[in-house]
Amino acid sequence: MNDKNTGDDGVLQVEVPAQPRKAPRQARSIALVSALKQTGRQILEKEGRAALSALRLAEDSGVAISSIYEYFPTMEALIAAIFEDYRAEVHTELLAGISALPASATLFDGIVLTLRVGLAAHYKKTLFDPVFSVRSTHYDELVRLDLIKARQIWNTTATATLMKRFASEVVVKDREKAEFLVYQTLLALPRAMLLEKPGYLTDNDTPLLIARMLHALLTTASQ
Repeated sequence: MNDKNTGDDGVLQVEVPAQPRKAPRQARSIALVSALKQTGRQILEKEGRAALSALRLAEDSGVAISSIYEYFPTMEALIAAIFEDYRAEVHTELLAGISALPASATLFDGIVLTLRVGLAAHYKKTLFDPVFSVRSTHYDELVRLDLIKARQIWNTTATATLMKRFASEVVVKDREKAEFLVYQTLLALPRAMLLEKPGYLTDNDTPLLIARMLHALLTTASQ
């Protein structure tokens, strides 16, 4: 089945990436799900997607297959949960990293840091599961375009953190417009690379090229 297509009635049809069957609520079930995600992530990072199966997960985690399926109907559902945790970790670490840059750091340094972290996260998603990475990226783009309601909304973005941390360097007249353009660029360009030019995600010059563009946008006074 395609990730998205148009039906006979002209309505856009989207294949939603697999999700956990339910969220754990009690301490025991929370610990069980956490163990499954931790074990699954270890398998993915050390051996790749081909090594991850319900049987292997049960053997390594000590959790019965029936209990695994109670929360994760497919391995893709588990991978989705693993990546959501990873994305949250990266987001928190990035905001902390921007704030922790030395006093001598510049806006350009902050933009490059943001791009390196973001591109690396997208690349890691392709390592978790190439098929899942494409499907979930298509879905994320529909969320960005406000065609689908977001499952998770960040209260603080890297763009806002950058513009606050390096406010003295941002001279563009319309800051709200500039923040929108930077935010959308940081979201959309890495996703476009993942879908169309995945090799760009790991090219050393990719973050520098995009950073120069965004830096010029923020440090050039409007005419």
